Amino acid sequence: MSDRAPKPGRLLVVDDSQRNIDLMVRRLERAGYVVEAALSGEAALSRIAARGIDLVLLDVMMPGLSGIDVVRRLRLHHRLHELPVIMVTALDEGEAAVEALSRGANDYVTKPVDFPVLLARVATQLKVKRLNDLKDEFIGIATHDLRNPLHKVLGGADLLRSLLRPGDVLEEDHIEVLSGICRGGKEMLTIIQDFLEFGALSDGDLKLRRRPVDLCALVHEVVDTAAPPAARKGIELSTRCEQGLRLSADPDRLRQVLVNLISNAVKFSPPGTRTRVEVVPKGAGLRIAVIDQGPGFSSDDLGRAFERYARLSNAPTGGESSTGLGLSICQRIVELHGGRIGLENNEGPGATLWFWLPLSG
Repeated sequence: MSDRAPKPGRLLVVDDSQRNIDLMVRRLERAGYVVEAALSGEAALSRIAARGIDLVLLDVMMPGLSGIDVVRRLRLHHRLHELPVIMVTALDEGEAAVEALSRGANDYVTKPVDFPVLLARVATQLKVKRLNDLKDEFIGIATHDLRNPLHKVLGGADLLRSLLRPGDVLEEDHIEVLSGICRGGKEMLTIIQDFLEFGALSDGDLKLRRRPVDLCALVHEVVDTAAPPAARKGIELSTRCEQGLRLSADPDRLRQVLVNLISNAVKFSPPGTRTRVEVVPKGAGLRIAVIDQGPGFSSDDLGRAFERYARLSNAPTGGESSTGLGLSICQRIVELHGGRIGLENNEGPGATLWFWLPLSG
């Protein structure tokens, strides 16, 4: 059993020696990784084809398919950053290591394995994989989610250029077009910020700056900011919070969670409804709940709402955009604080999104 928190990444150790496999698996699991094993090149290819492997530690000299043969076949379907491969070679197999690198291996270590060096190289390759995965995801977002708001910006700008000449006075219709350009620009900025935020949280690069926080004051501040756009949709915002409730937290990150949950409630609620934010003591912490009168969550939504890029079954009632990352970001921020987050349907109409935070860090 690992004596550390699980690390991201599922590793596959490939070696024809059960003794070598047992040693590698034991040390890697002790470092916090989830590890699988294969005793041959053929078994390794079969397991990788089933998907879910993030990095391969591959012996060079094996009967049947050698490590070099396995690398060559892997690179027909997996790019270097998609599936990192670290070769494990004997000291006298320098030429084989060079050939493996030329065939598409990412790195190598020699036997007997220096485990601190191996762990450092595994961590580096997984980090590179993660960065490249984020790059690929961003390209996907840029070609899909950013397209519509970009069309709004370019279309609005082109329309203004056709309507106005130097010295013309802006009329009400022109102001509306400018407002559409601003909305499109804000949508694109939100998409990019959410993506970068999620990447930082996933890589552990985001650090909390804790200090004493008056939670009720923070809630009132966020609600006051959210009230005007909610009112434009005919949605009333209210709060219920006992004064003097304080905890140790990062106020900027808590504000981000509150903004996300409240805007999510407003986004999916129909006009003429109410959304209430409640803060109450619970156990050794505080429970913050955002209670709306919207359509609630389907059974499928309840199970996957906090997954990244989750597209829920309900559509925004005002045509607002969504990146599918907001709730996932909230979950990670709350967990960084040592808290919990969840959602549930109300007995009447609507749903409740809540999170609980300990009073002290």
